Amino acid sequence: MPYRKEIFTAPGVREVKKYHTWRLGGKKTRARNEKETDPAAKKVNARRAKEKLYRLIITNFRRDDYRIDLTYSDPPPEPEEAVRRMQRFIRKLRQVYRKKGAELKYIYVTEHTGHRIHHHLIVNQAEGIGRKEIAALWPYARLNYRSFRFFDGAPEDCRRLADYLIKETSQTIREKGAVQKLRWCASKNLKKPDVKYVTIYSRHWAERPKPARGYQIREVENGYTAEGYPYQICCMVRVQRE
Repeated sequence: MPYRKEIFTAPGVREVKKYHTWRLGGKKTRARNEKETDPAAKKVNARRAKEKLYRLIITNFRRDDYRIDLTYSDPPPEPEEAVRRMQRFIRKLRQVYRKKGAELKYIYVTEHTGHRIHHHLIVNQAEGIGRKEIAALWPYARLNYRSFRFFDGAPEDCRRLADYLIKETSQTIREKGAVQKLRWCASKNLKKPDVKYVTIYSRHWAERPKPARGYQIREVENGYTAEGYPYQICCMVRVQRE
């Protein structure tokens, strides 16, 4: 009974996911919950979205890149107008980066359900561009020290940021007539996460896997999917050489 091995590699991290599927003739260890609720399905979708966004962030952004919160003074705009302002801001920011000989990379979300409308971004750092230059492009509210922070860049920080951004948009994108149709918006120049898939012809995997050369295990998770198949996720970090 073969299983699928999914290997994700990014700077400083390596994550290996092992799982059975019906396509590979996997045998369910637990029965599927036939009364799976809509909230349960949404939870599964949110988890997949978090993983996808986490991989995108850790692949493309580094320590000391910028985390920015863009808000509005009174009166706040309607969602459609806020989207146009955000798009205009990105165009202007891209021009500023080009003048400095840099290429802008970004991910942003817009949230307005249950809150005053606002935007969250992560952008790459560029020499000669800081809070002052970015604030000049956003005339709708003050960009202070709390709304402009340096990104830590560690795997845990990448995961927290992905969780936070998905949580921020989970209600907004489900609204009827939502102005933000996607969970996040990203620049087209982001690198695609390095994910490889291998089929392993074995019936079992080790409950406590061995780390890859040059890595140490940070966390191992064993569990079951909503369909009743077992899975394992092993997260490793690269060993720092002295």
